[in-house]
Amino acid sequence: GEKKTELLVMRNLRCGSSKHRFLDIKIGQKTAQAGWQGKSRVAALRQSMVDGITNSSCEGFRLEGFDGRPPALESMDPLLDLGMTGNAKMAKKALRVMLQRMPAAEMLLHWLDLHQEPSDVPNEKMKLQLCTTEVAEIVCHEAVRSLCGLAVACRRSPVPQKWIGSSVGL
Repeated sequence: GEKKTELLVMRNLRCGSSKHRFLDIKIGQKTAQAGWQGKSRVAALRQSMVDGITNSSCEGFRLEGFDGRPPALESMDPLLDLGMTGNAKMAKKALRVMLQRMPAAEMLLHWLDLHQEPSDVPNEKMKLQLCTTEVAEIVCHEAVRSLCGLAVACRRSPVPQKWIGSSVGL
């Protein structure tokens, strides 16, 4: 018999879009293990501490990145209450922790937030072009359909599996 080759074809998710919103979601309650992909025992222990204080320990996943954040989320300054504004390095770390601790409901709320941008389609073009809400409905439908397919594929995969370091992009 002929040897069967399986391929995974990927493309750049930004291809064809001038502006987009992209969520990078790290899946699993435990996201590192000593010896896996060259991770040292100390690095795995440090990562398990991060897992414990992020949404990974609550819902089993966390938000690692958010490209194209809406203005409402962009304006949030996690250091404002501490009076530590102005330190760019500290602000970047604080933003990352804020995203990592964000629950799914809030994550999706910001992902689908269209109240400030993009601007909606003018009334005279409504018959020819989808408005932002209609596009958001289509995107949401496709995301749910794809995530359901992923959930079914994960359930059907032989166990045990190593899911350490796996991510999902929306």
